[in-house]
Amino acid sequence: MNNLEGKTELIGKLFSSDFFFTIPDYQRPFAWEQDNFTDLIDDLATAQSDQQYFLGTLVLHKTDEKQNYDVVDGQQRLTTLLILIACLRDLIEDDDFKKQLQGKIVQEENKVDGIPEKARITVKDRSIFRELVLAKRGTETDKKEKDLVEPEVRYLQAIHIFKEKLQEYSQEQLQKFIQFVNQKCVVIYLATSSFDDAFKLFTIVNDRGRQLRRIDILKAQNISPDAVPLPATRDKISKEWENLENDLGESNLESILSLIRMIFLKEKPAEDIFNEFEKRIFRKGLLTRGEKFVDVVKSYGELYRSIFIDRDFVEEDNSIKIKYKSLIYIMDKEFSASEWRACVLSYAKKFNEKDFYKFLLKLEKVYLEAWTKGVRKDERFSIYSTILRAIEASEKTTDVLNSIKFKEQPIKKVVTSKNFYLSRYAKYLLLRLEILTSENDAVKEFNAKSIEHVFPQNPASGSNWRNDPDYKSLNSVVHTIGNLVLLSKGKNSSASNLEFDKKKEKYLKERVSDYPRSIQILTEADWTIAKIRERNKDIQERILDDF
Repeated sequence: MNNLEGKTELIGKLFSSDFFFTIPDYQRPFAWEQDNFTDLIDDLATAQSDQQYFLGTLVLHKTDEKQNYDVVDGQQRLTTLLILIACLRDLIEDDDFKKQLQGKIVQEENKVDGIPEKARITVKDRSIFRELVLAKRGTETDKKEKDLVEPEVRYLQAIHIFKEKLQEYSQEQLQKFIQFVNQKCVVIYLATSSFDDAFKLFTIVNDRGRQLRRIDILKAQNISPDAVPLPATRDKISKEWENLENDLGESNLESILSLIRMIFLKEKPAEDIFNEFEKRIFRKGLLTRGEKFVDVVKSYGELYRSIFIDRDFVEEDNSIKIKYKSLIYIMDKEFSASEWRACVLSYAKKFNEKDFYKFLLKLEKVYLEAWTKGVRKDERFSIYSTILRAIEASEKTTDVLNSIKFKEQPIKKVVTSKNFYLSRYAKYLLLRLEILTSENDAVKEFNAKSIEHVFPQNPASGSNWRNDPDYKSLNSVVHTIGNLVLLSKGKNSSASNLEFDKKKEKYLKERVSDYPRSIQILTEADWTIAKIRERNKDIQERILDDF
C-alpha cells in the first residue's frame, strides 16, 4: 500500500491547522443516534484521568498537500467530537479557553499571512452545521427538534445531550474536562493519497457506531475522479444517488443492487456486493463505471418502486390491475427469498407490462414448487438463472412464458398434509385462497396477524366437539388447511375452545371480517371433521387456479 501514513494523534492536534476534513458525497448523512451521544459523553466523563483514552480509528484519503482529508471511515465520531467541542466553547466562561476552542472548530482568518477562514470539518448539511456548531454561541440555539428534518435534527440531539451532562460541571471542572479531551484523548488515523487504498483500509477497521457499507464504497467508486472526471457531473450523480436512497430507503436500494447483480451475472454471488460489481461486472465490461452505472441503478430503482412499492406498474384493464396489485402484495410480503424479484425486474425492463400478470402467475408457481419441496439455495439460484437467460434470449413474451416449467403436484400434495399448519408456507397459501375467493372488484391487502384452528386442537372435556363421530381421527385433520382461517387480530387462547356457535359469534366474527374465505365459515351451521375433509379436497383442486 503506497503512501500510507499512520499515527496516534491527540484530539487537540487533530483539530488544529494540521488537519482539515471533508465528509465526501458518497458518505451517508450524519447517522449517530441519541444512545451513541450518551455513551460518548458518559465514557469521557468516567474516563478522566492522567492516562490516554482511545477514541477509535479514522481512515482518511489525503486529497492534496494542504492537509485536506476526505473521511472514509469515522465521520460519525469525528463530527460528534466537533459538536462536543462547540458545546464546551459555549459553556466555558474563560475568554482564552473560549477563543482557543473556537480555533479548533474554525481556522481564524489571518489577512496578514493570507490565511482564510476555514472550518475544520466540511459536512453535507453546511448551512445548519454552520449555524449550530461552527458559529460562536451556536449551541445556545432556541431551535426545536420539530423545526429540523433528518439528519439535521441529530446535530441538535447531540447538543442537548452534551449540554445536559456538561451543565452539571463547575467552571473549574469544565476546564479540566476540556484539557482531558484535548490532551489525553487520542485516535489512530490511517491516511493514504490513493483513493483505492483508502477504501481497502476501511474494510479492516471498525467504526464505533454505523460503519460505511459496501454499497457506499460502490457509490464512491462510481463518482470518483477516475470514473467521472468532471466535478459538476460527480456532484449531479451523487445527488441522484442520494435522492434514490432517500426515496427507496437504504435496505431497498441495497436489495436493488443485489438484484441488478443477479440480472447481469445470472448466477449465485461469489463475493460481497462491492467485489461482485468490481471484479465480475465492471472489469468484464458488462457495465461501465460512473454516470452510466448510476443511470442503470436509477432505471431499476424506478421499476422496483413501480412494481413492488407503488404497485402501479400494470395499467391494463381494471380487473387485471386489481389482481396484479393483490398478488404482488402477498408475494412481496411473504416470499423471503429474493431471486424471483430479479426475474420480475428483468422481464419488466424488456417487455414492459405486456403479459406481465401472466408472467407473475407463472413465477409464483415456480417459487411455490421450490418452497414446498425445500429446494436448497444453490438450486434455487439455478432455477431463476434459467428464467433470466430465457428473458434475455426471447424476442416475444410468449417465448418466455412457454419456457417456464413447474410441477403442480408438489404444491397440491402439501396442501392436504396433516402438518400443513406447521409449514413455513401455510400463511401464504391461506392468503392466496382469500384472494382466490375474492370478487376482485377492489384491491385486497390482507395483513393477517395469525392462523386459527376452527376445530380446536384440544377440545375441553365434555365439549360438543368431542361428540363428532370421527373425533378419533382429529389428529389427522386438525392442522390441515381446511380447518384453518386467517385472523386480522391476535389470537385469544381462552376463546379458541368455545363451542362452534359461540366461537363464531364471540371470537371469529370480529377477527375474520376482512377475509372472504374465512367469512364463509360464519355461514356454516356446524363444523365437523367430515366437513374439513371435504374442504381439503376442494382446496387441493383449486389452490393453484389463476385469479
